[in-house]
Amino acid sequence: MDLSAHGDVTIGDVIRLSLPFGTMVSTGPGQMGRALNWAVTLANWQTAADEVQARDLVILPQALQEQTSPDELAGHIAVLADVPAAALVTFQEITPDVKRAALRLDFPVLVLPENTALRTVQRVITSLLLDRQTQTTERGMELYRQLSQMSLEARGLQAMAEMMCTVTGKIVVIQDKRLDIRAMAVPAGNGDANAGLDVNLVREALGQRDNLPAVLRNRKAAARARQSYWQQLLPIENVGRLLAPIVSGDRARGYVSVVGRAGDLDLLDSLTAEHGAAACALEMAKAKAVSEAEKKLRGDFLEGLLAGTLPQKEIERLEARLDHDTTQAHAVMTVAWDSPDPPSLRRLETSINWLLSSHNRPALLHIYAGDHVAVFQALRDGEDMSTAHELERRLREHLQVEFGDARLISGVSGPAMALADWPSVHQEALQAMQLGQRLNFNHMVEFNSLGIYQLLSHIEHLAPVQTFTQQIIGPLADYDRRHRGSLVETIDAYFKHHANVSQTAESLFIHRNTLLYRLERIQELTGQDIYQSDMRLALHLALKLWQLRPET
Repeated sequence: MDLSAHGDVTIGDVIRLSLPFGTMVSTGPGQMGRALNWAVTLANWQTAADEVQARDLVILPQALQEQTSPDELAGHIAVLADVPAAALVTFQEITPDVKRAALRLDFPVLVLPENTALRTVQRVITSLLLDRQTQTTERGMELYRQLSQMSLEARGLQAMAEMMCTVTGKIVVIQDKRLDIRAMAVPAGNGDANAGLDVNLVREALGQRDNLPAVLRNRKAAARARQSYWQQLLPIENVGRLLAPIVSGDRARGYVSVVGRAGDLDLLDSLTAEHGAAACALEMAKAKAVSEAEKKLRGDFLEGLLAGTLPQKEIERLEARLDHDTTQAHAVMTVAWDSPDPPSLRRLETSINWLLSSHNRPALLHIYAGDHVAVFQALRDGEDMSTAHELERRLREHLQVEFGDARLISGVSGPAMALADWPSVHQEALQAMQLGQRLNFNHMVEFNSLGIYQLLSHIEHLAPVQTFTQQIIGPLADYDRRHRGSLVETIDAYFKHHANVSQTAESLFIHRNTLLYRLERIQELTGQDIYQSDMRLALHLALKLWQLRPET
């Protein structure tokens, strides 16, 4: 007899919408579509033939199951399969022999979790049969309570995604505000309803911001939207999703998607997306609160350490609570904006934190004195600074995409072999960054590469040094201003190309004779003979000091 459903309540519906979470199913493939008419609770096996009719869901009370041996139970299942009943619900585990007997007969056996109450099972199944929509709504609320409890128990987003996946039988994906996947659960074997669905294509589609409904692309607008969930087709044949923003405060912090065949998404799936997003908001808010507390601890520690205001006992107390190994060698980076109207340092800090989530070395970071972001990154060994350079390279690439023309300046120094070295190495990185800014470098400046600039930066403010610089380079700068010339640029290029006239002319896109004329003019204005070593050195030093001037 065909027990498939045609708009009726099915065994799959009973599992999804009524039975307790964690119900185990023992059956062959394709049996979840069996339809049922009613639920019958057995009083005893002797009257079963009179009580059970075709398409009945048979509930076997625990007391009766305890009185029935495995062999007897297998025989009774054969009788029920002949009726044919829809399925058997038990309150205790069944033996492997009984499972095999049920599988041979293609007869579903549903094993409830321990301590499930008979009256509860009778009530929810009856409710489903009489009023499917009301029972579905109650199931959604039950799921929300379960997910909220999981959040309180700190079981994490992955466990919550797996719970939603189990309830719906669909792929469930939890993403953060950047659309990075924080948790993903796929039904075992991808589920009957999702058979053949390419999970990699789902990942790719959900990672594209253009695939979000327009209102959800703005996180504040998503939080204000009247809808709680959206249904949309994905750019995959016959695949859709139910999507709900995870709203905390005044903006969306992420998204929950229930993904499946477009025609199979139903009311429970929409309630799962909606209630799942609400529960995930609790989890994300809790995680953010913990993160903020950890951030304050790090900030207090680093601020006091770098400023030299923390007593040693306080350093030791806070260091022990950092969840970071400060005994390793560290590179110290300083990063800041250098634009007329830059984004906030908080945005810069957020971008670095995001990159660190996929970086191969642990790091601490802190907005120091509201001036720059300081990054203390553990090194692979005491001498290898390559991972710090890799982090800065990735940061520049990321900021170019996210903030366009906003200019970044950065410096690095190290290794700092011990915690006591962090303040001095931080100062070196800061000095490198500031010099890079003044010299208009468009790359991270390493302190150890500064060479002569390390010395010059210490003496540039001395009055005799300023007089020396003005006497030699001042006339060139004055000439350039009056004649829209480029003598300062010319002598700089000349030194950069090691006094090679041909290479210098080529770099400036001028004729060799034009360069020779300019060099003669430079010698006249400065009084320095570029072919005499001492005078050439004086001219070169004066140029370096001039380049350090704030106005340049």
